[in-house]
Amino acid sequence: MRFPRRPFVGCAAVVFALSITSVRAQAPAAPVQTADLGRCVLDSGKFIEPCLLAYRTYGRLNAEGSNAILFPTWYNGRSEDLEQFFGPDKLVDTTRFFGVAVDALGDGVSSSPSNSAAQHGPAFPAITIRDMVRAEYRLATEVLHLHHLHAVVGISMGGMQTFEWIADYPDFMEKAVPIVGTPRQTSYDLLNWDLLRRLIEADPGFNGGNYTVEPSLALANEFSTLTLPSPAYIVRTVSRAEFPEYLDNSLKTWGGRDANDRLVQLEAMIAHDVTRGSESLQDAALKAHVRQLIVVATDDHLVDPAPALEWARAIHAPTYVSSGDCGHRIFVCDGPALTSAVRDFLTAP
Repeated sequence: MRFPRRPFVGCAAVVFALSITSVRAQAPAAPVQTADLGRCVLDSGKFIEPCLLAYRTYGRLNAEGSNAILFPTWYNGRSEDLEQFFGPDKLVDTTRFFGVAVDALGDGVSSSPSNSAAQHGPAFPAITIRDMVRAEYRLATEVLHLHHLHAVVGISMGGMQTFEWIADYPDFMEKAVPIVGTPRQTSYDLLNWDLLRRLIEADPGFNGGNYTVEPSLALANEFSTLTLPSPAYIVRTVSRAEFPEYLDNSLKTWGGRDANDRLVQLEAMIAHDVTRGSESLQDAALKAHVRQLIVVATDDHLVDPAPALEWARAIHAPTYVSSGDCGHRIFVCDGPALTSAVRDFLTAP
């Protein structure tokens, strides 16, 4: 089953950027809270200690504890960036659900290279998407004392975490909505992410992660600006005369984040593969009996939609497929229609 595309009217108010967003939250600000998980043992065998996970909550948990929706952050995004998706008329209806926006490990708010005193900068251990999700599961169970989630919803790297949730904790949730995420990287994705990694590491100011002044990452930021929308979108919305101003404004949106934080999350995405390389994507998908809505964009030049669609076909999951030219910035083209489709899926019995 495929959700139909609804007519798009006007420009969507909901906009997100893959790494750093300048969009202001549209829901009332929720205070950030921090959970101390003690020691987080990682896939590598190393650990983060203290392991701190930041989060924000919206709405109220019902008496049965059955209405919680967990929403992890995208690549170097922060929970404050997710506030725009919570509210009575937003993606997560806070009159019905208890929303939990979680700062993924490495985002500069939860434990990260930039804020760890004991494991600062390049001394911070490598993490995986699975490590992020394992910490989020501990937050849900040990701190929030949840016995079940109504759903996990995530965008981009948050969508990768959603697929990881499906693979690792399928009995802990009723529904899942990965949005422009992937269960594993394609060769094209790896080419994209590896080039970004090399551009960060090659920046003159990066110095192997041992910097005292934040490196500019000018080339890395321009490459990120190139891959976030589709070529058609840039050509359609930016004239040649407007290009210098467009580039300047775009590059500014990538500022304000630590380079080591960006690198540690980037390397987590590069390693992402819910099959662990030992089984087919179809076999991995069939193991999880979770109701899923798979959301992709056909012209996504940042996260190839093919693995997510293959996953959906394996389990006959409904899909929302955007054919607009906004690429990875799916909410720019499909904001109202996509919001409605996700809300319908989350509230359906």
